[in-house]
Amino acid sequence: MIRTLKFYLGKDLLRATALATVALTLVMTVFAVIEPLRERGLSSHQALKLFGFSMPVMVSLTLPIAALFAATIVYGRFGQDNELMAARASGICTLSLLTPAIWGGLIVSAITLGLGLYVAPRLLWRSQYTVKNNLRHIAFHGLRTQGYLEFSGRILHADRVDPDSGWMEGVVALDTSDPNDALYLVASRAKLDFFERNGETFVAFDPENWAARRQSGRSVLILQKERIQRGELPNPFEDEPKLYDWPKLCRVWAHPEESLLVQAEARKIKRRICTLMFYQDLAGAIKDSGKYVKLKELPAAGETGPASRIEVEAPWARLQAHEVVLTAKPPAAGGAPAGAVERPVRVRLFRGDRAEREYSAKEASVKAEWDEFSRASLVSLTLEDVIITDVGEPLPTPRAKEREEIGPHAVPRWIVADSEGIDLQDLRAHPGSYGLGQGVAGMTAALDSVTRRLLAKVAAEMHMRIAYGVSCMLMVMMGAALGLIFRGGQMLAAFAISAVPASLVIVMLFMGKELIKNPGVPEVYGIVALWSGIAALAAGTAYVYLVPMRR
Repeated sequence: MIRTLKFYLGKDLLRATALATVALTLVMTVFAVIEPLRERGLSSHQALKLFGFSMPVMVSLTLPIAALFAATIVYGRFGQDNELMAARASGICTLSLLTPAIWGGLIVSAITLGLGLYVAPRLLWRSQYTVKNNLRHIAFHGLRTQGYLEFSGRILHADRVDPDSGWMEGVVALDTSDPNDALYLVASRAKLDFFERNGETFVAFDPENWAARRQSGRSVLILQKERIQRGELPNPFEDEPKLYDWPKLCRVWAHPEESLLVQAEARKIKRRICTLMFYQDLAGAIKDSGKYVKLKELPAAGETGPASRIEVEAPWARLQAHEVVLTAKPPAAGGAPAGAVERPVRVRLFRGDRAEREYSAKEASVKAEWDEFSRASLVSLTLEDVIITDVGEPLPTPRAKEREEIGPHAVPRWIVADSEGIDLQDLRAHPGSYGLGQGVAGMTAALDSVTRRLLAKVAAEMHMRIAYGVSCMLMVMMGAALGLIFRGGQMLAAFAISAVPASLVIVMLFMGKELIKNPGVPEVYGIVALWSGIAALAAGTAYVYLVPMRR
């Protein structure tokens, strides 16, 4: 008889848990994942594909709540229908009737841990490629519905857009990389194109009948205009520990340098080091010989013929944080020999061994920065009060301009290779050995900060997944006991009763996780807060099973 009764309770638990899980999972998947991405332009086929990837993630979240809800209903109805009274009259122990709930809690915990630790993160990681392959449609959808597109710190607006042809009308682009002097471009229409480079999606637009200015009123140079025209499309998914399965969480905890976040920060530091090394090489060459001859022009796509190069001559160079300033006037605060006179900054452009153009200016600023589109460190020169002479013509005629921009040029390859070969651990231990100045300490501190935040997130994710899986068994056991105590046969009463322990655990889990992730709070506080909810639930479950259930 007792086996038949346990089978009956177990069957009802399974059926109620399955129905509740399906209902909760469908609702959460549609409203939490599919609907927002559909609004951003996700196609029906890819939305369905993403739905399949997201289902295990949602099941890992909804299954424990559904099992708790089902246990409360089944055992509440069992008590309300006087079946409990009949069982006790037959000499059946109440605790033995809760055996199906205990086994059900163990099974739910095992499934939740398996999904949360292995299956769900891997499918969630794969789902980002579904969205990533649809970035073009998402971009056009944003232009049509919102009227603008954000990419790489730029904002692109279009009054009308045709996704089939890629043409936009009424185009306005804004670049706020310099918050004190924003750059804006307007055009009657522009052609929008997308490119794949090293696994990333880039957007570029080619404007017609365009005009560009700066907020300060200064005119925009060609290179500045080209930079606003292209950039990397934002990916809705980022490399986060929530996308890591358990083996990867353990690997990243032991070796954080394997994380894409740390690797990206390390690449950023090496690019900055490359820039500093170039600036020092340029300033040192100008100081020693007054000339720098190592810059070669970056060839355009499909360009053939002899390589272009430039020679820079300047009497004085001033090394600043983000550029090198070449000046014709001797420095006011020392550094110039007695009787030094003003000599112009000269730049000669060569095609092969043949000189084509010469620039003579009062001042030139040399700036190097990483370009995501071409995946190279590029150098541009901005000349002030410049005289341009096309020396390759039979009768060269000098012409004067207020400003002229030259470039882009590639940073010398040996500098790039040396910067890539720097060991960041060695740089942290011996910051002065590379002669890069005081900025090295700040760069290594930034890398340490990223690593600390990553490890805090990994620790929070590990504790969260284990604690949530362990709590499943306790929640199901508590729900079954509460159902018997309160006879909660009504749906609303059962839901209210089961929500109390679930809410306590979920609130403490998320609060503890956020405390662990917060670098300003000792990690132990977060761990205590996260596991205190589990401890309280375990104590409450033990009390209910040892006191009321024995009566």
